[in-house]
Amino acid sequence: MVATAMREFLNLTTALTVVAVCACTVLLTGDVAFTAGLSRGPQLPSHLSGSSSLVRSPFASAHETLGTKGVLCYGMGFGVLMALGRGLLSQVRVSRQATSDIAVQDKADVTDKIAYLKDIPRTIVEKDALELILKNTPKDQWENPPEDSYLYTVKAYAEMYGPGKATKMGWWDYYRMKIELPDTTRLESERELQEIEEWEKLMMEGKIPFAVPGPSGYWFTGFVTQWKGKEPFAGDQVITLTENGLFAKQFLSNMAFYREGLKPWQRGLEIGMAHGYFLIGPFTSLGPLRNTPEAATVGLLCGCAIVGIVSIGGLLFGSTIKPTRFDKEGDKPAAGFIEMINWHAIGGLGGAGFAHALITVFGSG
Repeated sequence: MVATAMREFLNLTTALTVVAVCACTVLLTGDVAFTAGLSRGPQLPSHLSGSSSLVRSPFASAHETLGTKGVLCYGMGFGVLMALGRGLLSQVRVSRQATSDIAVQDKADVTDKIAYLKDIPRTIVEKDALELILKNTPKDQWENPPEDSYLYTVKAYAEMYGPGKATKMGWWDYYRMKIELPDTTRLESERELQEIEEWEKLMMEGKIPFAVPGPSGYWFTGFVTQWKGKEPFAGDQVITLTENGLFAKQFLSNMAFYREGLKPWQRGLEIGMAHGYFLIGPFTSLGPLRNTPEAATVGLLCGCAIVGIVSIGGLLFGSTIKPTRFDKEGDKPAAGFIEMINWHAIGGLGGAGFAHALITVFGSG
């Protein structure tokens, strides 16, 4: 097919070259060919018009300058050069097409040798998407692709659905297939697919590129932060700056519940005083009786009620779950926790009473 195309191309260009040479020969044999200046340009003086041997007209025709044979040779040479140039360009184009056809044929031969890629339905993956995935995956991994690659998803669905296999796909499998396979209509290059795969691998490892907010979006710093533990699906191992930063760790470690060296009753008293002191404020300032003289008393009663409810809930938790965080050696399970809850009730009532006294003495305004 390539030889036939080359032969037809050479015949056509040769015929066109011969026609062009013949046309030039006929046109250049007249006296007016390429002599537009002879009738409209400046004329020579009369005393020099007969001296043709001394002065040559600046507008002499190509026929007079080169002669018929010279013009014919010039046209033939120009035609030969044009034919050679077009032939070389066509040869390069044909060789590129042949190389591409060979690459496609090689890829088709390789895919035919792999069982799950042979006769794979288009409903699973389109041809262009499969080619892009194969380009992005090393050939030695085509038979057994890694689990974090797109080709593994193609293999999983190809081994489940297709000719001689399951022909009816559930809506969930179809939904997952469309999500896990790349959308080639939105990808402009193989590099974009590589970036998507690298991003997904980082996410599965619990990492994410660190970015800072900017005026027009986010600016990636080039660093990668670890936001999950070793188990990617363990929600309690999420790592953030709020709870794993130096300031957050120091702040939490200085709270009464975590601070070292305190006894259970000291922890409960401190926590209860803080809760009771701040609880009566919203009821006093925002309650339905906020503009009456009884606002502070109502706030005190509401705060004490909440402290009592929380204390009862803590006692139920200690009696059922039995946490042993604050237990001493030889104590019953949850003895330290129950002691902390009891003192929490005392501290809460004391904090609420102290806040009520301040409001009554100094006024809420």
